[in-house]
Amino acid sequence: MSTTTDMQVVPMPRWSTAVGCARVALAVVVLALTAAATSIWGGYDAFIVTLFTASASLVIFVYYFVALSYHPTLYHPWAILALEAFGVIFWLTSFATMAQWTSVYNGWWYGEGDSYGFWEAPFRPEDVGFAKRTIVRRSANKYHAGVALAGTAAGLAAVEFVLYTVTLTVFGMSMHRQRMPAAHRSIAATPTADIEAGTTDKAPETEPEPEPKPVTV
Repeated sequence: MSTTTDMQVVPMPRWSTAVGCARVALAVVVLALTAAATSIWGGYDAFIVTLFTASASLVIFVYYFVALSYHPTLYHPWAILALEAFGVIFWLTSFATMAQWTSVYNGWWYGEGDSYGFWEAPFRPEDVGFAKRTIVRRSANKYHAGVALAGTAAGLAAVEFVLYTVTLTVFGMSMHRQRMPAAHRSIAATPTADIEAGTTDKAPETEPEPEPKPVTV
């Protein structure tokens, strides 16, 4: 297939612009929330992955904006398809890791005043008179606040995953519809070209020379 066909802008519905703006806004919020949680709890793997994913999403948006507005030569459908797939995979990973981290530290941390501790015992805290989050309020403990920030980031990361999945699906279908007519024309033109080449390049057949007749005396 020709390079010109590959470089054509894939048509997208108008609402995809609003989805793109929403993805950028959510990426900024997730980046800020995760950075705040990291400043409280430190550099956990879930935080690092989410920070990378949110930052990469902003870079992807800048590439889309520049390629579509100022430098069309940078636009390539296959590159955009790969970036959308990248977003789906990494936002799913970020959402899953942040949700898992939040569920662990939101359910197993207890304390009194500004203290905190990790519960590891063969019995439940309720069996010895402890209750979840009844002694320490979230506003009184920065670690509980960090868990709340991480949980909010996990929820927004899930929304980002859904938005990237939608745009990946729509972009892939639009790209397929755009390329199918050109592919059909290319396939239809191939037999004609072969026939024309065969009639042009084929050497003309020569008739065999007749055998000489015997001469009788």
